[in-house]
Amino acid sequence: MRNSKRRRPQRRHRVFWIWTEIIILLFLAIVLGVVGGTFYSVSKLLPAGMDIASYKPTEATKIISYDGVILAQVYEENRETVSIADIPKDLQNATVAVEDSRFYNHLGIDFIGICRALVTNLKSGHMAQGGSTLTQQLARNIYLTREKKLSRKLQEVVLAIELERNFTKEQILELYLNQVYYGSGAYGVQTAAKIYFGKNVKDLDLAECALIAGLPQKPSGYSPYEDTDAAVRRRNTVLGRMARLHYITREQCREAQAESVHLVGLKPSGIQKYKAPWFVTYVIRELTDKYGADLIYRGGLRIYTTLNYGMQEAAENALRGAVSGAKRQNVSQGALICIEPSTGYIKAMVGGANPDFSKDQYNRVTQARRQPGSSFKAFVYTAAIDNGYDANYKLSNAKITYKGYGESGWTPRNYNGKYGGTYTIKQAVAQSINVCAVRMAEKVGIDQVIQYARALGVKSPLSRNLALALGCSGVTPMEMASAYGVFAADGVRAEPMCVVRITESDGDRDGSIIEENRPVTRQVLSPQTAEIMNDVFRGVVTSRGGTGQRAASVKNAHGKTGTTSDDRDAWFVGYTPELSCAVWVGNDDFRKKMNAVWGGNVCAPAWTEFMQKALRLYREEDHNNSPQLKEPGGSDSRERTRRESREKSTEPGGQRTVTICSESGLLSNSSCPNTYEATYDSGSEPNTRCNIHRNNGKAEEGRAEEETRVPPASGKSEYISATICTESGLIANDWCSETITKRFRADEAPKRICNTHRAP
Repeated sequence: MRNSKRRRPQRRHRVFWIWTEIIILLFLAIVLGVVGGTFYSVSKLLPAGMDIASYKPTEATKIISYDGVILAQVYEENRETVSIADIPKDLQNATVAVEDSRFYNHLGIDFIGICRALVTNLKSGHMAQGGSTLTQQLARNIYLTREKKLSRKLQEVVLAIELERNFTKEQILELYLNQVYYGSGAYGVQTAAKIYFGKNVKDLDLAECALIAGLPQKPSGYSPYEDTDAAVRRRNTVLGRMARLHYITREQCREAQAESVHLVGLKPSGIQKYKAPWFVTYVIRELTDKYGADLIYRGGLRIYTTLNYGMQEAAENALRGAVSGAKRQNVSQGALICIEPSTGYIKAMVGGANPDFSKDQYNRVTQARRQPGSSFKAFVYTAAIDNGYDANYKLSNAKITYKGYGESGWTPRNYNGKYGGTYTIKQAVAQSINVCAVRMAEKVGIDQVIQYARALGVKSPLSRNLALALGCSGVTPMEMASAYGVFAADGVRAEPMCVVRITESDGDRDGSIIEENRPVTRQVLSPQTAEIMNDVFRGVVTSRGGTGQRAASVKNAHGKTGTTSDDRDAWFVGYTPELSCAVWVGNDDFRKKMNAVWGGNVCAPAWTEFMQKALRLYREEDHNNSPQLKEPGGSDSRERTRRESREKSTEPGGQRTVTICSESGLLSNSSCPNTYEATYDSGSEPNTRCNIHRNNGKAEEGRAEEETRVPPASGKSEYISATICTESGLIANDWCSETITKRFRADEAPKRICNTHRAP
């Protein structure tokens, strides 16, 4: 009995392990079956021959404007294959060192490299390293897309193993070096050697090999034609990696890192055939860095962009006409960009005045940082208004010297050389009074000015000193057009964007969607601050003495001129509720000064010429929007924003003409000696009577409160606005140098006029 009892547990134990083994075997069989099936299916993708030059895109990628014009067709065409024997060993070693240091030790998949990349990425908190081997990259480039799916990754793995089974390491490296994209239209190392250095690949030295080997990771960003400093840093990283892996000595590394880069210069290519070439190359660069050159140049994609080609033609004509007309005044270059404020859509981009793009591919809209002059004052006064100052706050124009700027200090200069008196913020902006802007920046603090510039979209480095108020730091036209668009959009910033949708090609029909973009917006200013700034910028165009009066023929035009004191840069950045546009003119050679060129006499007319045509095209585009570009869930709000902007400025009774005092910028009274009429959107006109000119005599003090009273929107009368002397706290008189307009309950407002400041 005891023996039979012992056997039962032993039998159950044996049965348990038998079933466990069966389950494990079944699981392994299933896994092996899946892997085997996948391996079999993807291995059939490999052709019998591996002549890389035979792999051509089935269809060109088309870049299409918002209004349906094909701007460009891009495709792979610039490759010359060479044998591995003609590729310098230094270039082979540099590529292995920076792309796949264990290339000669793995069988297509590097599990050690994957684990190392995983640890590095976990430590850094982002994708700092990738785990793909050089063989995997080759498999992906030849046979697969960059679609982020598990099935695609599994295909890549199996194809890499299959490549390792069918080819030697030397053959795989040869295929890779002839296939990969090296930027600037160069496919393969032979073409790259000719495009960058004007020589055959076999004649490259160590430093040149390292520079080329570093390009595939980011072809546009590391191209020496795009950013020489970035290319050199990347080259030196590759050389350091080669030294650590003992491909070269430390001495060879130091010598190669010390070499300067000698480029042969880009030769004319098919890119001059592009329509809107600066915009097209901007789109290609953005997408190449994001998806890789193979998908863009070989994918047969349809890239639907934000650009309106009719506006683009108007922009090119306006800019070239302005530069040509100012040639005798030493103007040789310019840039223009137009952005839709409500969406951030780039509607036109002209990166230079030369009509032959093959001779001048430098995009001054996105790459040139030029001093914006007085157009930068927008950020100074926005900071002030958003922190409680009123548009009628008075600033002294007396000459002042700031210590700490060299031995003799710094004295801000007005462009007209005149000083003295006081100006409201609105007057100071309209007449571009430099001293007032610096005083305002001093009051709000330069850190606040920088903070608001950043919030409105300026990303360029900014100097932390008072000279920044006058635009001493370089910015790009794109940054300025985008920033001014915030005022047009009621304080909402829209990130500039160039692509609406990308689809795969499917014959004559649209294929599957690869990317679909919607506007990225953020409220960065209160609507109240934006409204006040709109009134201020409207004064630049409409008021007597305004520097932007040549833009007045454009309905609802707002803006600001900018001219640097050294006569090297001139700007007009302006907007309507529909479009924001920046125009810059100058010279690439900073030593070359312009002669009698200002933002108001060259840039503003060019802006006006463009905007008059662009607004008409904008309205046509608005009514005839292509269905294929409609954004699901997003188009209705976009159309509503546009419609509301138009209704705000065109609805019957939506505007009001009032008489303005030329000196104060406020509603005139019977004592104002010089006045003019101005038309405003209803509700945006000044609502305070002039407090500078009053009737003489004993009744003056008694009338002060009446003249500063503001009719409340609600019709109630218990609140008034008064202009107050900041020193005495009483109602300001004509001689108070610093003032601010405040709103009070009627029973709490000051009743007496300042007696601290009197006539000299």
